[in-house]
Amino acid sequence: MNPVRSSDKSMVQDMLLEVNGVNPILIAWDALHEHDTEVRVHPCDWKGGCRMHIPVELKQVSKHLKQHHGINTSATSGDTQKITCLWTGCLDTHTKPGNLSRHVLTQHLGVRWICSKCGSSLSREDAFRRHSLESSSCQSAEVVVDYGDGSRVIDLVYINGGWSASQNVILI
Repeated sequence: MNPVRSSDKSMVQDMLLEVNGVNPILIAWDALHEHDTEVRVHPCDWKGGCRMHIPVELKQVSKHLKQHHGINTSATSGDTQKITCLWTGCLDTHTKPGNLSRHVLTQHLGVRWICSKCGSSLSREDAFRRHSLESSSCQSAEVVVDYGDGSRVIDLVYINGGWSASQNVILI
């Protein structure tokens, strides 16, 4: 599974747009190396017109923010200057860069961790672990991950030569 060469990208994008009637889903090919069969992605809605789709995982959100938006998401110290989240429609203006990936994953991509025993919806995986330890009736609970609206599963088996016409996907 290799990306579409830069020289061919425009041609493939135009072809997929013509065939499918909508702009293709753009995914960074290096974001897929940990996936064998499928990946769940969500469109990035960062101001400035980012057209990429992000795998719905904390590590991949961090990588995307760094590579495509220049944000060092490892900065979490007390003296780190807070930044504004530039996700379209977000009003959060006081986020540390180190917390931005988690903020995007939970607030904008809508990922929730649901308790299989009581149905509690938690915003983070660590909150689910704490819930399952502290609630006696939920100690044997399993987590059900809700990936939120707008995410889409891409079947990697059908990506050939860095793109898939049936899924309207290009790896770049």
